[in-house]
Amino acid sequence: MSDNRCPQVQVLSKQHISRYTAKSSAIALGPNRQYQGQSRKLTMMSRSMTDREEGEESTPLTEVTEGSTLGPSADSMSSSFKLPESTTLAMSEIYPPRTYRGFDDCRKSILALYGRLKERDVNQVLSYKHVGRSVFVDLEKHRSKLGAAVRFTYFKDIETLLMKIPLAPHETAHLSIAGDTRTILTNMGVEPAERVPMGATTYTTNPPSESSKEGDSALKNKILRPNDGDWPHCVIECGLSESLPHLRMAVDWWIGNSGGDVNLVLLLNISRARKTITIEKYIPFARQGPRTRAQTAGTVHVRRCVSTIVINMKANPPSVHGPPLILEFEKIVGRPAVGQEHDVVFDYAALLTIGATVFG
Repeated sequence: MSDNRCPQVQVLSKQHISRYTAKSSAIALGPNRQYQGQSRKLTMMSRSMTDREEGEESTPLTEVTEGSTLGPSADSMSSSFKLPESTTLAMSEIYPPRTYRGFDDCRKSILALYGRLKERDVNQVLSYKHVGRSVFVDLEKHRSKLGAAVRFTYFKDIETLLMKIPLAPHETAHLSIAGDTRTILTNMGVEPAERVPMGATTYTTNPPSESSKEGDSALKNKILRPNDGDWPHCVIECGLSESLPHLRMAVDWWIGNSGGDVNLVLLLNISRARKTITIEKYIPFARQGPRTRAQTAGTVHVRRCVSTIVINMKANPPSVHGPPLILEFEKIVGRPAVGQEHDVVFDYAALLTIGATVFG
């Protein structure tokens, strides 16, 4: 699979900044305006997909047929698509999982890793094999006794569990962007039901993998997707730079398993030593999968990085490299903008404010 690295970043010029400042400030800082309540036909908008870039590869995929369930809501897809293979998403060959030896041993490993994370930047993901469904359910039930907060990603078909240990800068970064996004949407009059925060809600895929995952932050329009198992429109994944391969695989999980229903994923990569936050913005990219003897062809959905932003708080003065962070309205709300509604824009000043909050 291609690493699918994001485009080269460039220093954000003053002219580029000023182009967006007036529009984003008016929305972010303006008074909260009453929603006009104009009649809208809220239908799921079909996404337009362009051709893949030449030479780009995708995660190996397994087929899901038309009408398969996505999560517990029993919603069906309009066309066949393929799910990423669990062994690829779990990165079992690159990071071989350790054998699960019971709750107490797991707790000791979590506490040991948490101690190392407080001292320096290391990979914040633990991987275990031979974790049966009943064992995973027990871990979920008693997660408060594990000694530190964790985010679970579980692959039932290969009995593999990944646990990511979040830290304070990690939580501050994704909560700041998610919270500011909701505030901006509120100020432009978007209804509360169209901007529901989903936090670390667990989402589960179809058989055969039946994998489940908790994101860091997520946003969903519950008018368009009212069921508990409906996919969010936008997801944020955050972690330290040493966990970057796992973070990019998390993007693959959301985009591939949702069949492109997750419209946008932000990957926040934090380096405490360099005092930088790298924001990678991903969208789904669809193409026709190969036909083999074992399975028929179907649509595959892979991640496509469309922008990279680096917030550098160690520079003097602090700087932003790359374009403004633009969250397209239709991608995060799930319908076209009307009236005063438009894209959410984090300009140069807003990004530096987030950086100061994380490293302050």
